[in-house]
Amino acid sequence: MLLVVGLAMSGLLLLSAVPWSRLTGNMIKDFNLFGQLFPAESADGQTAAGVKAEIDPELADFLAETAVAESADTAAAVAETAVSGADSVAVSLPHTEAPVVDGIVAIENYLPDGSGVFPRLKAALAGAAGRTVRIAVVGDSFIEGDLFAQDLRESFQSRYGGMGVGFVPMHSDFPGFRQSVKMSDSGWTLHDIRTMGRSDTIRTLSCDYARASGQAVTTFAGNAKNERLAAWERSTFAFISRDSGRVVMSGDFGERQFEVCPSDEPQFLTVEGRTTRCKVSTDMAGLVALGTYLDGPSGVQVDCMSIRGNSGMPLRKINAGLCAAMAARMPYDLIILEYGINAISEEQTDYSAYGLAMSAVIDRLRSVYPGADILVLGVSDRGAKRDGAVRSLPACAAMVDVQRRMAHRSGVHFWDMRAAMGGENSVVDWRKRRLMNADYIHLNRDGGREMARLLFDAISRSLNE
Repeated sequence: MLLVVGLAMSGLLLLSAVPWSRLTGNMIKDFNLFGQLFPAESADGQTAAGVKAEIDPELADFLAETAVAESADTAAAVAETAVSGADSVAVSLPHTEAPVVDGIVAIENYLPDGSGVFPRLKAALAGAAGRTVRIAVVGDSFIEGDLFAQDLRESFQSRYGGMGVGFVPMHSDFPGFRQSVKMSDSGWTLHDIRTMGRSDTIRTLSCDYARASGQAVTTFAGNAKNERLAAWERSTFAFISRDSGRVVMSGDFGERQFEVCPSDEPQFLTVEGRTTRCKVSTDMAGLVALGTYLDGPSGVQVDCMSIRGNSGMPLRKINAGLCAAMAARMPYDLIILEYGINAISEEQTDYSAYGLAMSAVIDRLRSVYPGADILVLGVSDRGAKRDGAVRSLPACAAMVDVQRRMAHRSGVHFWDMRAAMGGENSVVDWRKRRLMNADYIHLNRDGGREMARLLFDAISRSLNE
């Protein structure tokens, strides 16, 4: 009997140790059959039984840089603000809790000029029949695989027109996880903003790029199950090349060969024509691929840009000149910031320093994308196990408060995602409704669809004001 039990336990341990996500392209998730006894870390370095992730070390860098760059008096004031938690301007907040109108958690408008909600987006949508209205959803693993963003895109395109998935990076570690576009690639090495060296200046809104090592190729195919994703009318490849060479784009439109001239500026190759499949290839070692855009000449496009483990703070170091050059070709009318998950820890309740750092991010983005409205999403509810039961992590409320103050201080829009879920302990309800993964942090596909519906309803109500 002991032998049988020992063999069974050994087998279960082996099954739990297999890297299923990596072996199956993330079609099968990693699991731990002994999770209650030995909670395994999730993709973000967090556990369902107790979140132990530390605050992003970028916080320390930010405070150090601030102390060096500013005068002693200003640095002392910043330090005092970070300690006291008084990270807002002197004027009191219009809202300390999420406003609810007609059962919808409303968008909070903190624009300093008193103008209506989403003035730039509203003006762009009025002309959506003759131009592409671009929305960027920039975030972390919460939106990885186009979760949430794909359903937000579907809602916008159903109402205002548009087709295709928009921005797609040239390489994915888990290509099977994203279902809004099918892709395969080889010959690319991905670099993201969390691990870039100080000398690496290729820092864009997407927070990543791919470098070709000899022959490199990526193939994109539409999702035949979705009419708006099955095909698109415009394929654009964005890159930087300091050498001469050739890029080939092929698909339903045939094959197009482009001779590339060296330049330090981003270059764009566009092929028009309805297509269900597009392949981009090059034999130029060292070519930097900034991404491919699959869309159309009109309607709305929602670009999903996610980096696992990103706190959002690295965005304050994006290359303003490079981003401005890309914005001249791919301008945004709305930028949605989904961050905060990777800045939360169970013991931490004062996130005022994080709020200061993210205000710097907003200032940076506003200078590069002056034509875009900015919307900050408060973190969702998140669970941790205490005394045998899962409850909301107290840090969530503290983070939402700082994010609201951050949006107020920066003069942008804010939406309380946690309140839209139901507020305190809503993560438990969402898990019971099978909208949340077992880590009580990340949404599943059904949860992403529900969250996108809640946000789209809130945005639509604001646009109709």
